[in-house]
Amino acid sequence: MVNQLSLFTGVFWYEFRMQIRRRAVWITYTCFTVLLLGSFFELAFNIRQFAWSDAVVNWTGNINAILPICVGVLLADRLPRDSQTKMNELFATFPGALSIRLFGKYLGSTLATIVPMLIFYASGIACIAFQNHNLLAIPFGLETFAVIALPGILFVAAFSLAVPTIMWIPLYQFLFVGYWFWGNLLPPRLGVPTLSATILTPIGGYMISGLYHIDAFPVTNATPMQGIASIALLSGTAAGVLWLLWRYMKWEQARP
Repeated sequence: MVNQLSLFTGVFWYEFRMQIRRRAVWITYTCFTVLLLGSFFELAFNIRQFAWSDAVVNWTGNINAILPICVGVLLADRLPRDSQTKMNELFATFPGALSIRLFGKYLGSTLATIVPMLIFYASGIACIAFQNHNLLAIPFGLETFAVIALPGILFVAAFSLAVPTIMWIPLYQFLFVGYWFWGNLLPPRLGVPTLSATILTPIGGYMISGLYHIDAFPVTNATPMQGIASIALLSGTAAGVLWLLWRYMKWEQARP
């Protein structure tokens, strides 16, 4: 048990340091946060028109509408890069289960990739707390991020680790960006088949509408059970994808 925990901790911090030092992480987020500056300034200047709790929920929804694209794009080369640099062969010599190494890689690289998102998100929460003279915005912001954004981030991160092991990385990144707009932001009323109104959408609309009772495009009047079901489905799908990735990596290791 101690050896497994040490292995997990070692892989986690290795992946975290490797990912957070990449210039591409910070450059990509800088480019995408420009798209959200309008929302940030609107939040800063019009914040007193809303209840502080509604402002926090709306800010979380705005962040989660765009920035998870960065997570999907930036994590796509994580496992293929290990194969190219022969790190997989090195890790295979370490004692400990492959599942522990994979889980450490998943959590460490995902956490590092969302650090810039958290910094920008925290700036909005700080603005809400300052303007309303209410420090409760800070713990409530942590709650809304965990409930609205985190399930979708874990969902995206799992697919972005797994799929590029069998797909050309630029093709996956292109398809992922297209999926994000088609499967999350495309209005169903246009008549084009889309996942945007289903509970399997990482944008978090069902959590915002169902659990916080604020309409979130394209979801309206969702129930609390639908919000909980969306969290469960996204988290469960992420776990299932990681399990399939683990099975694939075990099969690949066993090949002569």
